[in-house]
Amino acid sequence: MNTADAPSTQEKEIEDYEFFNGFGAFVCEGREYEILLEGNNRPPAPWINVISNKNFGFQISESGAGFTWNINSRENKLTPWSNDPVSDRASEAIYILDEITGEVMTPMSLGREDRGIYRVRHGFGYSRFLHEEALVDQELTVFTPLDESLKLWNLKLTNRSDKVKYLSLTYYVEWVMGTQREQTGPYILTAYDNEHECLYAKNIYTMNFQNSYSYLFCSETIIGYTGDRQEFLGQRGSIQKPRGAEVKLSCNTGVCYDPCGAIQVSIAIQPQEIKTVQFGLGQSSDLNEIYKSGYKYRDAAAVDNELDRVKAYWDRMLGTVKVKTKDRSVDILVNGWLLYQTVSCRIQARAGYYQCGGAYGYRDQLQDALSLLFTDSSILRRQILIACSRQFEEGDVQHWWHPPMGIGVRTRISDDLLWLPYCTAAYIKCTGDYAILKEQVPYIKGPVLKEDQQDIMFTPEISGRSECVYDHCKKTIDRTCFGEHGLPLMGGGDWNDGMNEVGMMGKGESVWLAWFLYTVLGDFIPLCSQEGDEAYGRELERKRETLLQSIEEHAWDGEWYLRAFYDDGTKLGSKENDECKIDSISQSWSVISKGAKKERTKTAMQSAWRYLVREEDALSLLLAPPFDKTRKNPGYIKNYIPGIRENGGQYTHAAVWLAIASSMLHDYNMAQTLFTILNPIYITQNRKDALRYEKEPYVMTADISLSPPYTGRGGWSWYTGSAGWMYQGLLSWFLGIRKEGNELIIDPATPAGFGDFSIEYKYGSSLYEIRVESRSKGTLTTETITVDDRLIQGNRVLLVDDGEEHRIIV
Repeated sequence: MNTADAPSTQEKEIEDYEFFNGFGAFVCEGREYEILLEGNNRPPAPWINVISNKNFGFQISESGAGFTWNINSRENKLTPWSNDPVSDRASEAIYILDEITGEVMTPMSLGREDRGIYRVRHGFGYSRFLHEEALVDQELTVFTPLDESLKLWNLKLTNRSDKVKYLSLTYYVEWVMGTQREQTGPYILTAYDNEHECLYAKNIYTMNFQNSYSYLFCSETIIGYTGDRQEFLGQRGSIQKPRGAEVKLSCNTGVCYDPCGAIQVSIAIQPQEIKTVQFGLGQSSDLNEIYKSGYKYRDAAAVDNELDRVKAYWDRMLGTVKVKTKDRSVDILVNGWLLYQTVSCRIQARAGYYQCGGAYGYRDQLQDALSLLFTDSSILRRQILIACSRQFEEGDVQHWWHPPMGIGVRTRISDDLLWLPYCTAAYIKCTGDYAILKEQVPYIKGPVLKEDQQDIMFTPEISGRSECVYDHCKKTIDRTCFGEHGLPLMGGGDWNDGMNEVGMMGKGESVWLAWFLYTVLGDFIPLCSQEGDEAYGRELERKRETLLQSIEEHAWDGEWYLRAFYDDGTKLGSKENDECKIDSISQSWSVISKGAKKERTKTAMQSAWRYLVREEDALSLLLAPPFDKTRKNPGYIKNYIPGIRENGGQYTHAAVWLAIASSMLHDYNMAQTLFTILNPIYITQNRKDALRYEKEPYVMTADISLSPPYTGRGGWSWYTGSAGWMYQGLLSWFLGIRKEGNELIIDPATPAGFGDFSIEYKYGSSLYEIRVESRSKGTLTTETITVDDRLIQGNRVLLVDDGEEHRIIV
């Protein structure tokens, strides 16, 4: 074979593509997603990565656009957030000027289409941009260290020519240092420190982060800089073609500019030489810390070490459980992307491309942390304590709040507070850590809602009263009130905030909340005996029995369960309704709660399948038909176009619950179908499907539209709790691996056609290898399993942390 026929590196890498859809594919065994940009072939919407540590982070799209924040992604943006998918305008960039030819190149495309091929690789904790132009090979890696408020740009340049390359590199950012640059711009002061070669910016008129300095540095000697955006962009310039990348910068800083930060360095690269240059963007209130960071990361070895630390962290976090099935798309999601989305975006960043939240949601991050019980249960433990600290003395809670200030909303939403006992019970069941119940946490206090008020926003005070977690949980259970049918009051919306008018007058009742409360009580009663609180446990037992009777008596509609009763007693989610005849979550939770009669759950789930699942469009709808002309006003859900978001589109969070319920019912084929149509890799397999769906194939979206011409279009991606639930659904219910204390339960719900599969689980220093075999028959019962060649009865294995490898065969 002659060398001309040997595949080039790029061709070789394209051969390793998995699930290539015309825009991108999984590479590196599914750990990275590569997007190929050539000419006008680019994804139908920005495909981003969300990169964060506990305090700091950024998001970055395939074009290089995105924004950076510190501490709170909404309240303290360092650079501007944009959610305009058409322009996807960058606010941070690196430019490379060839000083001989005058040509300006960029390692990220910034939306330019005339510069050849750009390859972009989003990985866990970093993104890489690969490009070659004018015989200069460019590889840019962008990441955040594990525990510093800093963003590092590591630029590796290779001179492929036979002449020395003299290059001028400029790093540019637009400052916000608050919520919006229009408001903060006039108050940003920029300055340059010659001794430490740092460009600073400070917002001199801000409430919350007034002592913070944002700063830029480089590993090379800085020869020019500016704090004036107009100087950098030029009269008619843009971020794609700024004047400042072509000329030496003036070294102007101060106030009264349209503020930016730009620093410039000059380098020479010999023929075939490789040179690495580091740029940094960070924020700190301590100047010494800033000098230390700049000094440390001017060293290329320190940058490489830190990137290795970041990769090792995510390998550990995402590698506790590894599955290997015949469905590669399931493996890719479960072995990395679902938990990465949950931790990096939902728990740490709390922001995505389509919503820049910054706040903690009371129920949101509790549910997100549930999915980490196998991987790092301390994250859920911490979130439970945080949730207790946002509970009012009266027992209700902040629906959401902004750290570090604590400003948030007090509402009448009725399910928020019940996620506290639900998650606490789940945490203890999995870990056996009863000690959490004794942890003392103070309450908060502030104005109580007046009778005509639905919500109020304020910064509460920390109360002088502290109680243990057990009492915090009791308070939420006792706070729940009941209506005339014996069902919990809906309040200002239950799980579905958009149904905020159903129980506005304080009489409407929620059937879904009844199933949820039934579940919570069942999970919490064992904790009462643990705490020697038997009388309260018996009281909850009675409450639970009465509740179940009320549900079965009043909420069964003949073929499915109702969703709610309005204030005036009218049914919602009934065959008597023209719109919203059936709602998914009342059916799925009748199963998840283990409360409903067997025959009824079967019928209810068949109805959900018949009316809500559109297999041909890969949709599992929240309710049907959508609200449109109905005289009753359920709330702001009706403001959405019919078939969009909660109003009768697929709301993925609920669709996962339906898939979990079908697994619990042992309807294996339904479970597999539902999990498959929820899998973003499955719904973006070719170019046509990727164009229809629009959003990233490697993360979950919050919703998918039903209504033409947008049928099958993904709603907002990344920032959704459906990622954590999808992980729990696939691992714990479909593949059937659950943990209780120091026991592993193996109870799969995979159909015969799914085939054999294996799971590796790292338990402390031990490795458990689980093989589920010989699924030739249609039904699956796990009556005996083999552990290290010993046959044991049942489906529970005692876990031991002994540093050994153990083999389990099912």
